[in-house]
Order: sequence, then structure tokens, then C-alpha cells
Amino acid sequence: MTNNELNNLNNSQRGEELIDDIVGYEFSKSSWTVEEYYKIRDDVYHYLHSPEYLNRITDYEALSPEHKKIIDDVVRDVYERAKSIEPRISRDLISLVIDERAYLISFEHRLKTIAGLQRKIIADSKDYNGSYKRAAYNICDSVRYTIVIPDDEYILKVDEYLHRLESMGYDVIDVKNNWGKPAYQGINVRLAVSENNDLFELQFHTPVGYQIKESNTRDLYQVIREESAPLELKTRANNLRILLQTKVIAPVDALGYQYDSEIKRR
Repeated sequence: MTNNELNNLNNSQRGEELIDDIVGYEFSKSSWTVEEYYKIRDDVYHYLHSPEYLNRITDYEALSPEHKKIIDDVVRDVYERAKSIEPRISRDLISLVIDERAYLISFEHRLKTIAGLQRKIIADSKDYNGSYKRAAYNICDSVRYTIVIPDDEYILKVDEYLHRLESMGYDVIDVKNNWGKPAYQGINVRLAVSENNDLFELQFHTPVGYQIKESNTRDLYQVIREESAPLELKTRANNLRILLQTKVIAPVDALGYQYDSEIKRR
């Protein structure tokens, strides 16, 4: 078994232990019950495997032929551009964590899929008066990465990696610190390749934080973002998602962390 496989196994076990703690202890201290937890899980599972969900008409399928043509052209441009910039970014990020305790995870999903781009551009176009092109221009996660860092060196390494990326020719555009907020617990960074301003996304997680996000809240998020899902189910799923996320313990100095870019101070 490789070190990464061992890390992933250990992270999975830690995530399951955290869920056990939440279900067995935290729920008993609140208005939640263990039965309600499993009832939500069961309802979400059945909805995501129901004919209603599986046979739903997607936003893309509901478009007119003319709008589909625009989306197809825009998505193709975004996807091809992402493929062209990905190799260099991937090499630099691999070099960043080599011989480190931190590691890249879900590396095989670093390119957003065609379907994912379609969904995001259609949804985001509502913020740009229906303009698919403007929505596509502002996408920052057509190329995206996740680095998992042990709790005891989390903020130290986040800060170090961002400074090193700036020295490699990347601009840190925005650092969104979600620790302590009712969202996934981690740090989400928007970066750009300096010479052409191509955007990409980098997320920093702790082992347990990543496990909770990927293994225990992903199905909840699928329901929450599905417009046709029953409102009552979406509300219950979102309440559970928030509860699970906020039970991830923040590493030292994570709350209130702000990145101080040396380049922007020059």
C-alpha cells in the first residue's frame, strides 16, 4: 500500500469516527435525534435514485437549439483552454507537495467536465443578464485542485504554499477562508497564471474536513442544488450539511486567517 493510499484509509477512518461522534453524542445534546439523521440520509438516497431525479430534464436539455449552440461553443472554448493550461499548473503543484506530509487528492478530477461546465455556465448566466459568454469568462474552477494538509501544520503550509506559488509566476487573486462559517471547512483560493490571467482554483483541507466534505455531504449538496428537488428535503439536507461541516475542528490559527501577499505589498 502506498503512502497516499494509507493516508486516504486513515482519513476515511477518522471521518467515520467523527460521524459516529456527531450522531451518537452531538445529536443527543440538540433537537436532532439519531433516527432523524438516518431518516434524512435515507430520504436523500431514495430521491437521488428515484425516476423523478434520474429522468429529470436538465437545464441544458431544456434550452432551445439556438441557446444550446451558444453553450456548446462557449463550453468547448473553456474546456480547451483549461486543457492547455493544466499541465504546467499540475507540474508546479506536484513539485509543491513532493516530500511533504501534505498531498494532492482527487487529482484525476482536476478538469471540470463538459457537463459540469454546462451546468455552471447556465446557472451563473443568471447573474450576468443571461450572458453565457460573461458567465464563462468568470469561471475560475475549470481547472481545480485540492491539497490536504495535516492539522498541526495547516496554516503554516497554506501560507508557505501560496507564497511559493507567487514566486512560480502565479497571482493570488482571492483567498476565501471558510473556517468557522456555515459552509465546508477549508480555504478556497482563486489564482491566475500571471502572463495570461487564466484562472484556476485551489482548495486547502484538513484530512477530516476533506472526508466530511467528499464522503458525507456530497450527496446532500446534490439535493440542495437541484432546483426540482422538494423544498422540504432540500431544507433538511442543508441543515444536516451545515451541522456536519461545523463539527470539523479548526486547526490552530485557521479562524480569521488572512493571506498577506508580499507581491501586492511591493
